Amino acid sequence: MSAATQRHDDCLPEIILEIGRAPDTKTLVALFRHYLDENSLGPFTLAEICSAGEDWRKNLILGTIPNAYLEEYFATNSFFDSPTFRATQYSCKPVSFDKIFDIALLSRRGHKIYNRAKRAGFEHGYCFPLKGRSCRPTMMYISGDFKNIDAQALMLMEMVILAFYRRACDLFPGSELQGIRHNGGLSDRERETLSWVAQGKTDWEIAQLLEISERTVHYHIENAKKKMMVPTRLQAVVEAIRNLEILI
Repeated sequence: MSAATQRHDDCLPEIILEIGRAPDTKTLVALFRHYLDENSLGPFTLAEICSAGEDWRKNLILGTIPNAYLEEYFATNSFFDSPTFRATQYSCKPVSFDKIFDIALLSRRGHKIYNRAKRAGFEHGYCFPLKGRSCRPTMMYISGDFKNIDAQALMLMEMVILAFYRRACDLFPGSELQGIRHNGGLSDRERETLSWVAQGKTDWEIAQLLEISERTVHYHIENAKKKMMVPTRLQAVVEAIRNLEILI
């Protein structure tokens, strides 16, 4: 290690260095669990979603939340109606469960998800949004009472979570496939046009919204169909939603 690297390491909290050196996922989870125990927090789960089907183990999911809870969560297709995931998709900072689970604003499905979390003892805590690989929905979910966690401690926790996620990406099986989906995935314009198609817009309406020609809209949709390997735009929308290329 060079002297410059040593100086930089001296500025980092020890927990971040330990997480960065974790040799396997079991050690990684144990280190983060100990860190949360010191702050009287937990259980927790890191979730990077590439498949929203019942086989949740296809996703990068690490933590201490029981498998039985996760199995029920994905078996009931709760991901797409999850108030926690939706909140983190529209936030650049940690969001408290109290704000996410605003009972007056929850949908019927949202109420069911909240009640399930409450029965499991997960109704209090924070969700931390992360920039996922290949634009996958990604967050860290930490349950517990945060009343003694001040702004500085919360910011440090964000740094530790980022270190955890980066190390998890290095260790998690299949990480070498990051970014590979349907011949490279959809382009930004293809996602935009399919998102508008999903909302019932015609090519002309999409062209007006995006300030491009109808021919260009048609071109992007046709490209998306080819990448999704389907014959119709409706099937392209369904496949894009299933693979989390677009969210509606």
